[in-house]
Amino acid sequence: MLSLIGWLFSLAAAVCATVLATAASQPTLQMIAVAAVCLVIAVMAIRDHQHLMTIGAPTDAIASSTARYLGLVWAWAALTVLITYLFIIEKRWPEWWQFFIGFAFASVASVAFANLLDRDRAAGRTDDTLVKVGRVLVQAQLVGMVAGIISLFVDNKFPRAATHADWAGCNIFFFGALAIAVISLDALRSRAHA
Repeated sequence: MLSLIGWLFSLAAAVCATVLATAASQPTLQMIAVAAVCLVIAVMAIRDHQHLMTIGAPTDAIASSTARYLGLVWAWAALTVLITYLFIIEKRWPEWWQFFIGFAFASVASVAFANLLDRDRAAGRTDDTLVKVGRVLVQAQLVGMVAGIISLFVDNKFPRAATHADWAGCNIFFFGALAIAVISLDALRSRAHA
């Protein structure tokens, strides 16, 4: 499971990779960087889930891991959108701050949920209701991400031409949603076999 230092390092590396690719003004390079970041986070989450299942970790440990990795994706998306639209892309995209706030809130909520599960486990308690709530939240995120991905295609926002101010954001939305969906599916599968 990611330690706080590992989580922060992963977040910083992911944000830097994406922002540097965006600063190169190469939409294809930015898309590749975003896809690579999301792939790496999803693989880290899946490997952690597999490890937890192999050692027979309790369901709340898997739920905590899921929440922490989902929080990592949300935090990466929030910080990348913030830095990209404040400092990198000159075209004005008026809605960027709304997405930043939503992503930041989802990140904070995910990490707070993980911490709550960790505190209970450290105190020797298992809150099955909290774990069930977490499962419902993961299912809701999965449905939301699938709907988000579909809407990007329906609205012709992915792939998005660099002539639109939101091109970088659309790449972040698409691959971030894909990573959250993959992590959620794996977590639901992991819990089913735990």
